Amino acid sequence: MEIPAKASKLSSFQKLLLVQVFRPDRLESGMNNFVKEAFGGQSVKPTPFSLSHLYEHETTCTDPILFIISPGSDPSQELQQFAEQAVGRDAYHEIAMGGGQNEYALETLKQAAEKGEWLCLKNLHLVTPWLQTLEKEFKQLTPNPRFRLWLTSEPHGKFPSILLQTSLKITYETPPGLRNNLQRTFQQVSQSIQGDATRAQVLFTLSWFHALIQERRTYIPQGWSKYYEFSYGDLKAGETMLL
Repeated sequence: MEIPAKASKLSSFQKLLLVQVFRPDRLESGMNNFVKEAFGGQSVKPTPFSLSHLYEHETTCTDPILFIISPGSDPSQELQQFAEQAVGRDAYHEIAMGGGQNEYALETLKQAAEKGEWLCLKNLHLVTPWLQTLEKEFKQLTPNPRFRLWLTSEPHGKFPSILLQTSLKITYETPPGLRNNLQRTFQQVSQSIQGDATRAQVLFTLSWFHALIQERRTYIPQGWSKYYEFSYGDLKAGETMLL
């Protein structure tokens, strides 16, 4: 019996095992093909992160939204820009924790919940002993449906498990791959470039360069003198200078 005929009798999982044994360098692509076949040809690429989709379809006023960040990454600028469009600048409050802001944060929390505004508490890993107080105060609220509580924290072993479990957890990091990176960038493009071919071309060049730089960090420290995040803030600074 010919080999192709034998191979046709193997299941997708058996073929994947053969790839693992004889061509481990092709295992990742083999696993992608296996998942696509198992789910009817659907793509295994993650959808680009979108604050708009997150706010409209996945968040409620009674569940905090916790961004788990890595050193150097900060979603607050992106969140602030989106908040200005969604609820207005005056209805968005941002507090950086760790500098004796605990009482002010609780008072702002109560006012924002009553008025239906947004509150972002940053760097909660710096105030882990206080988080139980935050959790108790939050449970006692009867928030306006428009209210949202956004939190940011680096991973920390003493982060309260109950607050962690009740929050919608989001890992804030650079999208893997140039395509996903560009798709995420284009979701945040200012409406002002629509209909302007020159500005659109300049923005595409900037976005492509930014995506390449972020992908290049995978190979650190080869070819780099030091680590740098090249975050969303750098992209917006470049956009401001060029446009």
